[in-house]
Amino acid sequence: MTENNTTSEKKAYYIVTNAQGEEFLLPYYSETFRVLMDDKDTIRDMLNCLLGLDHDHEIIDLDYEFEKPIDVFMPEDDSARLDVWVTTKDHRYFNIEMQNRSHPFFLDRLQLYNSYQTLRGKYEYNRSTYFKLMDEKERKVHFYELPETVSIWLCNFQILKSKDIFKDTWAVYSEDEVHHSDSTHRALPIFSKNRYIVIDLPNFKRIRKSISSREDYWLKLLSQGPLEVPESKDPIFRDALNRLRVSRISPELLKALEEHMFDKHADEAIEAEIWLKGREQGRKQGRDNRNVEMALDMLADDEPVEKIVKYSRLSEDKILELKQSLAKETRK
Repeated sequence: MTENNTTSEKKAYYIVTNAQGEEFLLPYYSETFRVLMDDKDTIRDMLNCLLGLDHDHEIIDLDYEFEKPIDVFMPEDDSARLDVWVTTKDHRYFNIEMQNRSHPFFLDRLQLYNSYQTLRGKYEYNRSTYFKLMDEKERKVHFYELPETVSIWLCNFQILKSKDIFKDTWAVYSEDEVHHSDSTHRALPIFSKNRYIVIDLPNFKRIRKSISSREDYWLKLLSQGPLEVPESKDPIFRDALNRLRVSRISPELLKALEEHMFDKHADEAIEAEIWLKGREQGRKQGRDNRNVEMALDMLADDEPVEKIVKYSRLSEDKILELKQSLAKETRK
């Protein structure tokens, strides 16, 4: 097998080819996602769509960083890194995460990253020119003020309980407010500055068959790839597709992308889950074996079935089955 053939085979899982033989990156892997998102206009347009911001509240200008390190304490000195960290000129902070794999503590991770994002947002807010221009007394008044932080999770797996929606907003609510909520009195978040936007891409693919909005275009591109969206004269969409053309990417960058394609922590969590399940199955089998041994000993001592059920925790049918087996062994 030649080196070229080997490279081609490795490309197969994150590169697709259209009818004309042109190759494109699939944008839902961590590295290829960053290729797609490496543009202010793309991030701005996508955020305005996903957040449903009207003209008075839409994002006009922003700065962004990939794999933004969060300089707070982390277990084992392994710093958290946010996929796309966005700072707007009006002091709003966003994190956009592309996720392909669920694992046992995915919701914990979602909350943990949101906490880091909040801390980082507060850190940057207090060091902004806006905050520094306040006089000393005003800064003291704003000591605990948090900026708006929104954590956006694009999940390429089932995450929402309802099959009827593909996007949901999570926030902190009062249990009492929710309990007394009805059609005329809708519960509102206690703290509206911090929330999660959760996108269920499998639900999106099932619910939205055609593109009828800018949000549809972005989510179809992210969930199904560049071959499933039409060529567009819109400059933002056109440029986004162009960034995914393999012909525009150097071989060195392609190799670097492949080496960092997957989420190490997610893979480790999934491997650990498999190990834990195996260990638990082994423990269960061990408990079952001990219970059967106890039941056999009690049967040999002519203990009543009701007593054996109580102490062995086996069903009455199982006890009777063991009793029959023991009788057959005795007759032999």
